[in-house]
Amino acid sequence: MKASLRGSFPANIILPQVIPFIDRIQDPLALQKVMDRCFGVINWDSQPIISFAKSVSLFFMFSYYIVCCFCALFFINPAEVTPDIYLNMWFYCAASAFCSLQWIVLFPSRHYFSQIVEYLTDIHRQDPFHPFRIRSRSMIFLSTAFLLTMNTCMAIFWSFLLYGSCPIAGAFRNPTVKLLSSMIYPVQSIHMATISNCAMVTCFAVLLVFTVEFDIVGEAFREAFSSWNSAQVRNCIERHRRLLQMVNLFRDHLRLYLLIAVGLYILLVTFTCFLLVVQLHAGDIQAMRYNVINAAFSIMTIVMYGVVCDLLEDRIREVGQQVYNAEWPSKLILNHGHRGRYLSGKSCLVMVIARSQKKVGFTCGNIYQMSTVTSMQVLKLCYTGFTVLWNATNR
Repeated sequence: MKASLRGSFPANIILPQVIPFIDRIQDPLALQKVMDRCFGVINWDSQPIISFAKSVSLFFMFSYYIVCCFCALFFINPAEVTPDIYLNMWFYCAASAFCSLQWIVLFPSRHYFSQIVEYLTDIHRQDPFHPFRIRSRSMIFLSTAFLLTMNTCMAIFWSFLLYGSCPIAGAFRNPTVKLLSSMIYPVQSIHMATISNCAMVTCFAVLLVFTVEFDIVGEAFREAFSSWNSAQVRNCIERHRRLLQMVNLFRDHLRLYLLIAVGLYILLVTFTCFLLVVQLHAGDIQAMRYNVINAAFSIMTIVMYGVVCDLLEDRIREVGQQVYNAEWPSKLILNHGHRGRYLSGKSCLVMVIARSQKKVGFTCGNIYQMSTVTSMQVLKLCYTGFTVLWNATNR
């Protein structure tokens, strides 16, 4: 029994009490809820003023983006601007399209995501002092904050890199229009990236909370089958069924988002590799350092997506292993006086183990599996592109 109490990440790490406010976090989805209230797709009804401000900012953001794309497509003459500015314009259009699509594909499923977040919040409130939940709250918060910080740094980096390449400023000769559009351009770039980061925080935090909850239900199953408490077994089966139902619901409405999110990071890594090749030939070491850091952040984000999906799959399978390792052989004995109890217990064991062995299967648009292996394959593809580009420019 003690072995089962160790749990897995993020419930197996005990942080030193060096950051006071971390210990006061009572909700593992605290950061996700704050981000979603201001930029996300789930929360729209809590405060009308915030919802109105969010709607106005989204309308302005999408309108500004559409105007930028229209100007880049119809009003910008490639012969009148430098190649790097023209390339930056189209990179902004492509990256912003990925960021916008993340919000667009999640918006129709906002009620399902709200249902999932409410369910996870409710079961956490029922027993907030479970050792796994106590240990995991701070780790979920810090892991999500770390991912958010990396992506916010990337957003700031790209906004500085793209400064001066606003399509509206290049399309119109009016000094006032050029000044205003150039000032709004980096702000809109960061706002667009923040919309994407909010969706990322929701995905990552919910996956980690699911991981902890399957750890908890696995431990509960082990205790229930070891003591052979019928009421406790039935309760665990219902909790397990509901958790699997919520995970499958989350998976079904996350497929297209994962495809777009991975596509965005592939674009960022690929464009960064192109810039690195150019800067290596130009000998611009200072700019190259920032691009290396930026590429590293993008790579880490892709890998973290794969790792957390694999972690959740492992925790779901581990529930069946916990049941199998319980002390039920000494309790589940066939005799004529308790034949019904024996058959019921046997069917419960088989059902729980069978459910646990079924793979959830997080995919990117049903095209390929979202896992650590596929994440590394995507990165190998980006590295291959970098080497091909480097060799081609050296000839």
